[in-house]
Amino acid sequence: MTQNQRIEQKIDFYASHLKHIDELLERSSKGVTNRPEHAEIHAQITTLKNERDQLAKHIDTLKQGSTADMQEKMIEDAGPMGVWDALAQQLEKLLERIER
Repeated sequence: MTQNQRIEQKIDFYASHLKHIDELLERSSKGVTNRPEHAEIHAQITTLKNERDQLAKHIDTLKQGSTADMQEKMIEDAGPMGVWDALAQQLEKLLERIER
């Protein structure tokens, strides 16, 4: 497997995790009403959406990198999986609260 193929594979892997986060965000948004008791949940969802957008920008930056070396270095240095896992865990806990 060439270096470019490995980079593309990593980007695809990160994109699939982003899709999972998008699905969780969609589910969490559907389970919340505009009633005052859900104000805290709306704020939490907004914060999580902002984090998601930052991760999406990171993927775009990786895709648009000028060289394969730069892309691989960014992937290794950024460690987005830890952030994505934490974000997904927060969303799953929020969904548990909403769906109870």
